[in-house]
Amino acid sequence: MMLAALLAGACAPPPPAVHALRGEALGTTWSVKWRGDRPTEPDAEAAVVRVLGEVDAAMSSWRDDSELAAIRSSHGPVVVSEETYEVVGAALELADATRGAFDPTVEPLMALWGFRGAPRTEPPTDDEIAAARAQVGWQRVRRFRGPDGAPRIDGGGTSLDLSAIAKGHAVDRVANALSALGAADQLVEVGGEVRAQGDGPQGAWQLGVDEPEPGHAPGQALAAVVGLTNAALATSGNYRSRYEADGTVIVHTMDPRTGRPFDSVVGSASVVAPDCRTADGWATALMVLGEAGLPLVEARPDLEALLLVGGREVPTSGFPSR
Repeated sequence: MMLAALLAGACAPPPPAVHALRGEALGTTWSVKWRGDRPTEPDAEAAVVRVLGEVDAAMSSWRDDSELAAIRSSHGPVVVSEETYEVVGAALELADATRGAFDPTVEPLMALWGFRGAPRTEPPTDDEIAAARAQVGWQRVRRFRGPDGAPRIDGGGTSLDLSAIAKGHAVDRVANALSALGAADQLVEVGGEVRAQGDGPQGAWQLGVDEPEPGHAPGQALAAVVGLTNAALATSGNYRSRYEADGTVIVHTMDPRTGRPFDSVVGSASVVAPDCRTADGWATALMVLGEAGLPLVEARPDLEALLLVGGREVPTSGFPSR
């Protein structure tokens, strides 16, 4: 029996090769891994570059020729792609679900506080904040189809910023493109937001949640490890994107309801969801809502979350960490 087992092991096929690619897009980095012979690395890289280029052309807050730029400069409805129409719809649904803690019209506030160019040397005045807040309000955005059936968006005088949801959407698009090329077991990451399908080299794909410490490199110290299969993980935090202006620490998490950056006791918020767009948006919202937002997550069977609060782990009931 032992001999038969050894012979069977000797004849077993080698495990599938794991391929890995990296690059830069959307103002950040991306990486993909997949197991098996399909797709080839050139085909995979071409698909990733194409998809991320399409997302950037449609939803960049920095490009003057993006669809968001057209909405910002228009005084009426703008015909957009089906993709932008869909992502804006998801952002508006999340704004409604979080009562404005997430708001896709936060762009004027991000620009005011120095996150759309050079950092400020001193905080803005109350009058400047009030003027920027007057341009913010997700309820003013209209999304509809015209008589010709084409998707249209009317910003209502606002400026859309989809950066808190577009990276997750880009992850989903890349994952779908790799699946279409034959990658059943894959891991896609864009700017730290991740989606896993199938199995990794040793079962579920293993992902780390960083300790939210300023100055730490990604992966230097982990607060939790999450095993993912056919799910997405997104994490938001203030511990990397921050600067100091005239003695005041300014963080990139913006509370659209007050018009001010929100440096809460929450170090980071991680969300597991079926798709990365959903995980990305909810992680951003939870940085503003804090522990008060966990009941909203618990009420949705498709979501789980983990907050790191002052050295404590505060998970929802089913968060898959160890």
